[in-house]
Amino acid sequence: MAKNIFMLRTKPEKIERFESFIEDKFIAIGWSKTGDLTGASTDVIREKLSSAYPSYEGQSFRTNFSMVNTFVNVMNAGDIVLVRKNGMVHIGEINEYTWKKDYIEDYMPHTRSVTWLNEVPFEEFNAKIQSLLKNIRTVCRFNGTWEEAEIEQYITGEKPKTTKLEDSEDLLKESLETLKYLMKNSEDETVRLEATKEILKLINK
Repeated sequence: MAKNIFMLRTKPEKIERFESFIEDKFIAIGWSKTGDLTGASTDVIREKLSSAYPSYEGQSFRTNFSMVNTFVNVMNAGDIVLVRKNGMVHIGEINEYTWKKDYIEDYMPHTRSVTWLNEVPFEEFNAKIQSLLKNIRTVCRFNGTWEEAEIEQYITGEKPKTTKLEDSEDLLKESLETLKYLMKNSEDETVRLEATKEILKLINK
């Protein structure tokens, strides 16, 4: 089920749109002056952005170009988007890029419809996804792997499968606890001695 994962801020042109995104099932970015970018290549986006926003120079231009291009070209239908509001994170599956004229006056015509899948507390995500969600950019792609994100459990409802190594470590811990109990509490001296021997074997493996 490997997909790209993106974080998206909910303030295109610095106007909070969280409620609209969730209720109307879409996401959007600003930069409305570029015009329709349907099918636009990176070169076309670069030209339109430069023409529409001449004040962007150097690193400022590169940063803004990267965010617009990410939304238009890097995102793909079926990818996952994370939208955070306070302590909760909404997980959605995105669809194709669409230019919506009706949203020009709202400064957010660059859109993608979204199927919202789940709402999860921020604290439940692992450190890598939490770091992604703290990124200050308008839109940002997760650089790790799908497995590293550990996000599928919140989409399918199934917890990630443990590895054989993790299973072995859990079994070892349980075995040690059982042997420790027998060593300390068994009334049979032979059992206590055998438990002690087994503990030493496990420790010295």
